[in-house]
Amino acid sequence: MKEKKQTRRYFIKSAMIGIVVGIAVVWNKMIFTQEKINSKKIITLPFPTNKEISFLDDFIIINKDSEVNVYSSRCTHLGCKINQHSNNQLLCPCHGSTFELDGIPTKGPAISPLKKMKFEIDKMSDMITITT
Repeated sequence: MKEKKQTRRYFIKSAMIGIVVGIAVVWNKMIFTQEKINSKKIITLPFPTNKEISFLDDFIIINKDSEVNVYSSRCTHLGCKINQHSNNQLLCPCHGSTFELDGIPTKGPAISPLKKMKFEIDKMSDMITITT
């Protein structure tokens, strides 16, 4: 039986095919992940009527002066979950960013405001529905 000698040209062609297939697989995974991130989700949670600041799931619910606002609890610096407040400031535990109750940053490293979420409150059942 005669063995086929592998040449440099054969190796380069095979490597290029492998690289193209690898890029296609990674690209497909990135597109799928982005579509999953961008898909709208509807989350229903109990509405805390007696608390001014509530941390529920991935959201911060501010119920102050008969005005309700809902923000993402992810810090705009690196995405750490904000779960503390002090002196009417929301505190990021990772790098020390602080935010006003309207989501505006007051101390860095975060420079962008918190993402404001769309929501509806069902007063009959005391539930809040948040659209992400």
